Amino acid sequence: MKSKLVIIMLIIAAAVLIMQAGRHGGNRDSNQMVEGLQAPLFKLGTPGEKVISSEDYRGRAVIVNFWASWCESCVAELPSFQRFYEANKSNSSLAVITVLYKDSYDDAMKFMKKNKYDLPVFLDQKSVNARAFGLTGVPETFFIDKQGVLFKKILGPIEWESAALKELVNELLSRG
Repeated sequence: MKSKLVIIMLIIAAAVLIMQAGRHGGNRDSNQMVEGLQAPLFKLGTPGEKVISSEDYRGRAVIVNFWASWCESCVAELPSFQRFYEANKSNSSLAVITVLYKDSYDDAMKFMKKNKYDLPVFLDQKSVNARAFGLTGVPETFFIDKQGVLFKKILGPIEWESAALKELVNELLSRG
């Protein structure tokens, strides 16, 4: 009986993952980022012409999170992501960047303001960076070490306050 329950749960989990992947609208034909290899260089901006690039973060660990305000999974992870950001924004060894994917900057900023989130939000003009990172959907998060190497890629929402995530970030920060 117990093994049947496990099999049923695995089938349900697989079905949910397949349905979520189909709704993400990602580009599945792009190159996939491989953990342990150099992360792509990126350049992101805001409508106010603030531009950042990967060069700005040399020697720092970087978390790059692609999201959208229309994405239910993204919205669900934002409260814990905001708390993670609050707890870590003064850490000079770590940078947290969020990148809008196929979303209106105005809509996203209204959403952020309404919910009192202050995570840094940047635009990916023409999805250039999404393609470079091999984005498969949103949310999708890339953990890049201080040498610019992709340490970990996580597809789907994250519980940012979990012990496993804290351990992952500590390992990321200890590299190099």
